[in-house]
This record gives sequence, structure tokens and C-alpha cells, in this order.
Amino acid sequence: MVTGHPAGDDPGDRLRWPGVVVVGAGVTGLLVTEELTRRGVPVLLVEQSRLGAGQTGHCHGYLHRGYIYRGITASRRQALERCADWWARRLAPAGDAVVGTRSVIGFTSDTEREEALAAWKSLDMPWEDVDAPGLAGTAGTFAVPEASVSPRAAMRAVAGTAARVPTLHGRATAVRHSGGSVRSVDVLTGEGTVTVSAPAFVLSAGLGTPGLLGPLARTLGVRTRLTYMLVCRTGQDLPEAFCLPADSAQGLFVASRPAGRERVYLMSTFVNFWASDEDEAARRSWLGAASRVLAHHLPGLWADPATRWGLYPACKVEVDAPDQAGGGLPEGGVFDLGWDNALTVLPGKLVLAPLFAEECLNRLGRLTDLDRLREASPPGGSPAASSPPGPFTTGSGPSSGPSPAPGGSVASPWAAEDWEMTPLFTRAELFDHPTPHHVPAAPHGKDNDRWSA
Repeated sequence: MVTGHPAGDDPGDRLRWPGVVVVGAGVTGLLVTEELTRRGVPVLLVEQSRLGAGQTGHCHGYLHRGYIYRGITASRRQALERCADWWARRLAPAGDAVVGTRSVIGFTSDTEREEALAAWKSLDMPWEDVDAPGLAGTAGTFAVPEASVSPRAAMRAVAGTAARVPTLHGRATAVRHSGGSVRSVDVLTGEGTVTVSAPAFVLSAGLGTPGLLGPLARTLGVRTRLTYMLVCRTGQDLPEAFCLPADSAQGLFVASRPAGRERVYLMSTFVNFWASDEDEAARRSWLGAASRVLAHHLPGLWADPATRWGLYPACKVEVDAPDQAGGGLPEGGVFDLGWDNALTVLPGKLVLAPLFAEECLNRLGRLTDLDRLREASPPGGSPAASSPPGPFTTGSGPSSGPSPAPGGSVASPWAAEDWEMTPLFTRAELFDHPTPHHVPAAPHGKDNDRWSA
């Protein structure tokens, strides 16, 4: 039984919700919300920022099919393939969501290349030997059918209903339980704490999960991993997405976004730290490793004085568990913590989110009578509920739009991706002065808020 936040006197105001409370509006929370709403179950979203912020907003948006993983097993390959196909079907009508339909993978040695090709062939994974302009230092480059997407555009396409459901804007700080049931969740809003009670809960708080679960997070091995994302804006001719080298612990993993006549490339190495907060040493160490990889594998880009560079921390919540066959495939997943009305969903790779959402809904259906919750919703949509203090938005159906922002403008409920809020500099400005306090503020008028889930 969870002991971190036992039942007691609830602080602040109270809100009783007749359906499911979904904590966190990242990709998995949004997919769960979409399906519950489709089934007629009343959903209340709890989100301290905007839809798709946090870990969802700073990801590459890469839809893996198993090519970069060593020793990929048939079962994992099938899971990735199933999820990637799900995304392809759902995003087909949304032309702006799909950035590229294939990726380029390179290897540094003939041995690693042949081992990878043998694995691909054994699992009937298609590939094509190609020349890739701008890429150097490889033993061959191969095009594979792995797509990359814009997470924000993808979320709006597959989970747009979430923008119309009632949303309590605040940070979930504590789970209160009584016996084997979750009784309520405390939400800290701008006007105080609101205690939200409901028949069922889905805790998909993303980066906020360790704090929300308290001591239980350490028991499960839930930790925060710190890495960084380079933002590179250039007119150089490079593949839309690529991984170089696929067999190196300090390789480079890249996806892009269109930017007029140029492209923005989001670049990560495989260097990371078990830390929730960045510091000068971590940033300097990461940039040092990245600079060596860039100079070796992308020499033209590295030497181009017109290219502009930026950097943002990209923390990820994962389960610190021994790696299994398949190499480097952190899957997150759905955790049953012994409660009879609540589940915890940890973030995983974007491509796997439909699998997690499906598993969450299946388990939630076994724990809770979803038909009964659907009947609790009055005709016409959102169930009656007293609006608590603090920011509270109630959707009013398909025609309802975003709430007006101060000054009369319309505020989008969707978060910008982190790269869009990252100021860019010359290579010397970023790599020679990597500490956060040396980075000047963004130009006047640039939206540089950092939303975190």
C-alpha cells in the first residue's frame, strides 16, 4: 500500500468529478483522454501548462521501427511496427504533422554494418543503400522507412478533443489514498490548492511523476535522466532525419523541422546524466562530446559560419532498470500500484504512446466500470461540477475555441515545441560559452516561456 500521502484533512477547496481525472497532458495522457471522451466518459484534465508540453514538447518526434537497436527482438520489432503503423494511419489526413517518411543510418565499421544488415534481413526489415550528402566518417549509409513528426502537430491531429475537455490548470502535488483506493489528488493552482476527488484516476504526469508519487517513485526505480538537445538552423543539404553512427555510445541522433528555405535540425548524442537539474559541468561535458561527433561526421555543417546553434535541456522520466535484449529501448509503461481505481503511466518513446494508452484503458476498464461513469455524464456533454478557484477551463463542444488571452488575443491551448523557444547563436557563442547564464535573453517579443509538465 502507498504510504507517501495517506488520507487526511484535505487542504483548500474541493472539486468532485464524476468520471476520470487524467493528470498530465503529454502524449499518453492526451491519447487516453481522446479515447475516454470518444466512449462518452467524462474526463477532467489536470495540467499545469499547455497541452503537449514537457517531455512530449522536447522530443525528436521520431517514429522508430527498430533499426537503431542492437539485437532487436521480433516481439519488440512487432510492437514498434504496430505503433508506427497506427501513427501513419492517424496522421495521413494531417499533412503538416509528418516531417519526413524515412531516415538515414550510418555505421563506423564494416563489422557493425554487416551485423545490422543481417538482423534487418532476418526480420524482413526493408532498407536501401544510399549516398547521403553532408554526412562523413561512415562505413556506409542506409535509408530506412522510419518517419519523423512534429509532436505538436501530431497531437493536434490525433487528440484534438483534449482541447475541448474541462481542464484544471495547476500542478498535481500529492495523491491521497484511503486503503487501496485513491481518494483525491491535490492540485496547486495560481489561487491555492484544489483537492480533486473522482471515481478513477490516470496519473500520467510525465516529468512531474517522481514528485507526485513521492517515496514510491524511488521504490519503483523511477528517475529523471538529463540530456540535451542541440537546435541547428542551416541551409545545408542534409537528410531530414539520420543517426550517426548507429553503433557508438556517443553517436548523433537527428530529426528536422522545416523553417522556410532552411531547416532546423534537433540533435542529441547518447550522453546523459542521472540528474533532474542541469549544471555548468553537465552542459559543458555534453557540448564537448557533441562537438567532437559533429566535427567528425558533419564537417561541412560544423565549419559553416552561417549556421546558428541553440541548446535546451531535455529531461526524461524513465525506470532505472537493467537493460534487456533489444538494447537501449526504454519502454516506460503502465504501472498498477495496488490501487483499485488508479494507474500510473510513465513516459516512453513517442512511437509507443498508443500502446501505453491502449494498455492503460484496458486495465482501467478492469478496475472501474466505465459504462457506469459514462452514464454519470448528463446529456449534452460535460458533467456538472463547481468551478474551483484558480484557472479552470470548460470545453463546450466541437465549436468551442481557445480562451481569450490578456489583451484580447486568443491563447492556444497547445504548447510550442521547445526548439521554437530556443534562442540561436553562432557556434563560438554557444560552444565556447556553454553555461546557462552566458546565454543572452531571446529577442524582444519572442515567446521564451519554458513550459514543463
